[in-house]
Amino acid sequence: MLSRVAENVYWLSRYLERIENTARLIKIYGRSLMDLPDVEEHEGWMPLISISGLDAVYLEHFNHASEADVISFLIADTRNPGSLLNAATAIKTNLRSSRDIFPKRMYEKISTLVRFIRNVVDRGITTTSRDAFLDAIERQVLEISGAVHGSLRHDQAYKFMRMASYIERADMTSRVLDVPSSVLSSNPTGQFSPFENRHWTGALQSLSAMQMYRRHVRQPVNAEGCLNFLLNDEQLPGACRFCLVRLDRCLQHFKYSDAARAEVDQLLARLTGADVPTLATDSAARHDFLDRLQLGLLATGDAIAETYFPPAQEPA
Repeated sequence: MLSRVAENVYWLSRYLERIENTARLIKIYGRSLMDLPDVEEHEGWMPLISISGLDAVYLEHFNHASEADVISFLIADTRNPGSLLNAATAIKTNLRSSRDIFPKRMYEKISTLVRFIRNVVDRGITTTSRDAFLDAIERQVLEISGAVHGSLRHDQAYKFMRMASYIERADMTSRVLDVPSSVLSSNPTGQFSPFENRHWTGALQSLSAMQMYRRHVRQPVNAEGCLNFLLNDEQLPGACRFCLVRLDRCLQHFKYSDAARAEVDQLLARLTGADVPTLATDSAARHDFLDRLQLGLLATGDAIAETYFPPAQEPA
């Protein structure tokens, strides 16, 4: 498999995962804010930018985090490299360069998603139509995911797509758990009020893990249970440990994967050694732990790129 094609397939998959995660996050986060009393608009909506790691980019163009500005920035703003519109554009570019890899029906589904996002953004998205738009994105990406598993041969291209999804999903999980304490924070006793616990409920919902938490953890939603479930569960597709174990299994099928696998091993060791009760009650320790986890995921992605993808071309 050509390294350039592998790179295109890898990034196409990362952008697909990012689109689904961002669409679900916007929808669930907006609903969660309705349950929080007396939250000032900026304090309520700015964490959604922080979850996406876009604080610096957003504050270059906006002084205040209003609902309209935040939603527009995350969905349609071309100045935001992570917006749904820019992600759709990137998918189109990568798809064009790797179309021979995919079955025709799968190629058509991805193209349909890209056109749908661009057309709706061009027409404009209202507050009342936003949820329907985001629901449609989730549904279409799930259909594409089903096509990947059901019709794409499980060869190197498939494994590059899975590796990309696992890295992107683990990164989003860590960011959702790292919502800044400006909105919700634990009190000194470690006990959470019903409104503060709404944060953890929202985290589970934004990762499609609420029902699985109730089924397997079998206790009321709280910080420690949520953190342990989303960091260390071995069977939940959105849990960091699940993603890292599956990522390592994919890497085992490739030569020269030692550097990337070493990064994964370090991340798994970090999860194993996590003091979850402390992370649940100490927001500073939680932020530091999750920040290091995100840096490790970035290093893993860099190791994959340096090993398997062609070097960036120097400008003429």
